Amino acid sequence: MEFRQAEHFLAVVEHGGVVRAAAALHLAQPSLSQSIRVLEREMGTPLFHRVGRGLVPTPVGAALVDPARQLLRDVATAQASVAELSGLHGGHVDLGATAGPSESPLPELIGELRLAYPTVSVRLSEFESESDVARAVRDGSVELGFGYLDTADTNTAFRLESHQLQTDELCVALRQETADALPDPLPFEYLPELPVIAVTSGALGRVTIEAALRRASRRTKLGVVTAHRQAVVPLVAAGAGMAWTTAAVVANSGESGVVPRAMEPPVLVDLAIMHRPGVLSPAARALLETALRWRDRQA
Repeated sequence: MEFRQAEHFLAVVEHGGVVRAAAALHLAQPSLSQSIRVLEREMGTPLFHRVGRGLVPTPVGAALVDPARQLLRDVATAQASVAELSGLHGGHVDLGATAGPSESPLPELIGELRLAYPTVSVRLSEFESESDVARAVRDGSVELGFGYLDTADTNTAFRLESHQLQTDELCVALRQETADALPDPLPFEYLPELPVIAVTSGALGRVTIEAALRRASRRTKLGVVTAHRQAVVPLVAAGAGMAWTTAAVVANSGESGVVPRAMEPPVLVDLAIMHRPGVLSPAARALLETALRWRDRQA
């Protein structure tokens, strides 16, 4: 499979049909259709089913998506490396992160990178869980991933390299008047009888909190489950319950009536950056080096 074939194939997958894919590629529709037919002939099997007015991948086509993405990512890395050696400037890096790192320290890291390399562009995608981030790094959708990780699991299950950046403390977000009547730090046995505002299951922070509650023989009840993480602190402010998060998320929310209360014993999670083994694009390598320097300054 050649680079252009991979690009054409993925465009049809992502746009669900030849017409929209051809428009996105600025390519004539017959040319794109012919490119897909040639690829199917080389593969010896159809890659798409027609469903209604669109196209969906066959099982073989679905299996080809990740290798095609890796091919495009590897070619982009090679081109950027050649450009760097030629003394050219610029570049692009795709990042994936869960909500916590998106609040801190990613804004600081991206800002530091852009100040040092103003022509480098960055695209940041947010994912619901660390496993989703790891899969996106593994299949080439993003080049660098940030999340609260069990680095051993990440290295073995997803075959990624990871670097610990810092240890964060998970807190419970409470309305100010509720927190004022409680000890600080807050032992688990003094948790108020409030419903929990939780994010979709699977995120390591939620898993870690649930394990800490079991160790303390405490049970909580769910009040709200949301995939919209930016809504969690406003929901606390509105009186919908309490939420587990970090102090940075509360501070960045702008909700003055909500405070983070540290737990006793503390609940700690490791923030890490991960990437596929091998050569990184110059922009990704620059951000990785920026993150490691930032880590060393925090030590």
